[in-house]
Order: sequence, then structure tokens, then C-alpha cells
Amino acid sequence: MSVQVKICGIRSVMAARAAMYSGAKFLGFNFVPGSKRKITPAIAKQVIDEIKNQIKIVGVFQNQKAEEVNKIAEFLNLDYVQLHGDEDEAFIKEMERPVIKVLQLDPDFDITSALKEMNKYEQSFSLSEIEYFLLDRKKQGKGKMLNIKSISILCKTNPKIFIAGGLTPENVADVVRSAKPFGIDAASGIETNRLEDVEKIKKFTERAINA
Repeated sequence: MSVQVKICGIRSVMAARAAMYSGAKFLGFNFVPGSKRKITPAIAKQVIDEIKNQIKIVGVFQNQKAEEVNKIAEFLNLDYVQLHGDEDEAFIKEMERPVIKVLQLDPDFDITSALKEMNKYEQSFSLSEIEYFLLDRKKQGKGKMLNIKSISILCKTNPKIFIAGGLTPENVADVVRSAKPFGIDAASGIETNRLEDVEKIKKFTERAINA
């Protein structure tokens, strides 16, 4: 099966359609206060209404109140909530939608520690609660990419991993071939001047799928 592509930071119908028509299976909408990609639930709904039931919709949250996350998830009928902060097991149990849990790692992270953290969550929750893990850099948008050899080891042990951080249309095919993840995620790598770039979205998605 081809790698699953998730395009994050969607803020327009044009970008959403470009991702969907290129073969992406997940769209991410950012609701994190202070994020340069933040979108309001009202505007997100306008975009989602144009492509609903055609692609999986993910809401991105970070250290927000459980009540707020669930309220937005209900309003937009999200398929998943992506938790990008310090949300613990108690917080996850309050979620009313399946979860994508983000692990923020150093570029040369310790494989054993990462495995232990994933195992901790898997032992605490069923797959209906935490459906995927997403591995990203601690400093989003900055620094080296995560070590691909280490990522590939994790992907062999867990078939439900998305990888993110520094992925671009130029490097995504090599990363997919080397790491063989379930999915990949891009935000800054498909932007030009901090806005979604339709051509980059198309190239990124197509090169990933065809890797």
C-alpha cells in the first residue's frame, strides 16, 4: 500500500482540493493559539464543507482544554484530533474522537525511549482511542530532520506511524523509501512565503505516493 499523505496547515479550499485531488488521505487544520497556521473553526467549516466525506479531517491542538478540543471536534465532525503538546493519559481519556498522538523528538533521539513511550500509550488505550502516532521535531520548523535510520526501526515495530519535520517535495521520496512509514505529514514544506503552495502540495503528494 502506498504511503498515506497528510497535508497540514490547511487554510483554503484551493489548498484542500489540491491535496485531495493529488491523492492525500488526511487534511490537518490547526487550532493552536498563537500558531502562524491557526484557523478559526468557522473558517475551517467553510473549507471542510466543500470537501466533506471525501478525505479524513484532522484537528491539531496543543495544550488546550479538553472541553475546547471536544467542542471544536463536534462542531466540525472531525475524524481525528491530533494532540501536539503535553497531553497525558487522563486528557486522552476525555477525548470524544480518535487521537493522533504526537511524540516530539530530538533529531538523534533514543530509539528505546521512543518505543517505551509508544508502548505506554498502547497499553493504556485501545486503537479506537489512539489510532496513530506522529513523530516530529521538538523545535517545529527548525533544525535537522529526525534520524531516518532510527525512524525506519520504529516504523518496522509499529505500523501506524506518521513522520513529520523537514519534509519537502525534494526529499520526501527518499524518506518514504528509506523509512517506509504508514504516513507522512507536511506543513512548512508545502508553503511559499508562509502560505500553502498548490504546486508544492501536488509535487509533495505525488512524489510520496510514487516513491
